[in-house]
Formats: sequence, C-alpha cells, structure tokens
Amino acid sequence: MGRRRKRKRLIVRPQKKLPKIFTCPNCGSVVVNVKQDKKKKKVKVICGNCGLEAEFELVEGLLPVDYYNKFVDLYYEGVIKPKKEEIVTLEQLSAESGTEESSEESIASLGSEEEYSYEESGEESSEEGESEEKE
Repeated sequence: MGRRRKRKRLIVRPQKKLPKIFTCPNCGSVVVNVKQDKKKKKVKVICGNCGLEAEFELVEGLLPVDYYNKFVDLYYEGVIKPKKEEIVTLEQLSAESGTEESSEESIASLGSEEEYSYEESGEESSEEGESEEKE
C-alpha cells in the first residue's frame, strides 16, 4: 500500500547584493559614492577622500555599479584627472614655519648627546669600579 513520503527541505540561499560604496582608483580608499538626480537626469560619481569626480547622463536601466565602471574606465584612459595635489617639501615647511630646521638640528644633537651620555656613564661606572678595586 502507499507509504508516506518525506518532504525535502528547500535550501534558500540569499541573493548577493551589489555594493553601494566603491573603491577609488586614484587613492585606493573605499569612499566612492554614486548619486543619482532623477529631476536633472544626471549621475555624479565622487570620491570622498581625494575629490576625484565625474558626471554622467542618467540612462534608464543602468545601476550605480555601471556608472562606477564608466568612472574607472575614464580614469584609466586619462580623461578624468585628480585635483591638483600639492607636494610640500621639508624646505618649504621650514621656510613657512621657521622652526623646522632648528627642531631637526636639536633632534639630531639630542640623539648624539644621549648616545654619548650613555657611553660616558657606562665608561665612568666601569672606571669607578676599577678605581675602587685598586684602592
């Protein structure tokens, strides 16, 4: 006669979600946002760290990931360039503050004095020990 069949449990796997925050191709930090303005029909991709940005026309059916990929492609083609970064040398810093050179010299002199004083104290203690032994 008929047997009862056991039901197989269905394993439900959660669907993977697309990211909303992306990695910047310029600075490498994870702070790139994609903002869509449907009224103006514009999409803006901006890095919150280095300020690298691009603006695209809103196309129906494209997701933020697609705009990010366009952004990265334009960056590697050289169309999008980062904002001008200032490279400050130690000489420029010292000229602005005036105290940078003196602090570097004092640090250098402190380092040598400390080493010297440790060596002296070590030698003195060994000489004192010898002098006490002689007496």
